[in-house]
Amino acid sequence: MKLGIYTDFVNLPDVAGLGFDYVEIPLRELAALPKGDFSAFVDYVEGLGICVGACSDMLPDDLPVTGPNVNATALHGYLKHAFGRAQRLGAKVIALDGARSRAVPDDGDFPFAWRQLGNFLRLLQGHAHECGITVALEPLRKSDCNLLNLVSEATLIAGLLQLSNIAVAAHWGHMALASEPLSSLRRAAPLLRHVYAQNALTRALPRPGDGEDYGRLVETLRDIGYTGGLTLSGTITETFAEDARIALNHFRDEE
Repeated sequence: MKLGIYTDFVNLPDVAGLGFDYVEIPLRELAALPKGDFSAFVDYVEGLGICVGACSDMLPDDLPVTGPNVNATALHGYLKHAFGRAQRLGAKVIALDGARSRAVPDDGDFPFAWRQLGNFLRLLQGHAHECGITVALEPLRKSDCNLLNLVSEATLIAGLLQLSNIAVAAHWGHMALASEPLSSLRRAAPLLRHVYAQNALTRALPRPGDGEDYGRLVETLRDIGYTGGLTLSGTITETFAEDARIALNHFRDEE
């Protein structure tokens, strides 16, 4: 199991020397860089000597995947561009989060939205396969998004579609707030490719004594033979680098 840290671009130098196996960065910000700036960013990352193992924040808010304004042409264009950049940096996993992109109005057609999500996953499959990337479908908090909130739901749709580059992500904080048991990880094991750890209530980076039993998560992942990435994530503050160091040491102790 590899330990990573989610970070913005600004904090990359501060986390580069902390000992993480990889960093996870926002895809939509990567995609938005002008061509010259992206080339410079590639050189910058190489100079820091860090591995960009994963990306999240997949989609801009103005590219919905559900509802009446889905634009398949625009989605294809964005994904070809963004996934190509992620591939160049060496990313192997991209989390499909996108609370606003997949949210459904309370009076919306939820069965149709689920079909649209399935269609989008089929669209993603082509781009992910071309770039050698796995897309991990991330369940989100109900307070953030009302479509796909449980690991069990992600496992169901990924299992039904049987797309080779579409898998499941699990977020400890989201699972805790939804009272989803860790047994969901065992059931998802054949499709589980990415995991997040975060304090459920504060959304801060994990740390000793913060009220969360991260040891149970690590033990479960070890028991199912999980060998993917475990990204430590949290709100980025002025003490982010120190918080990241504490989080990494805490999880190293739990391993």
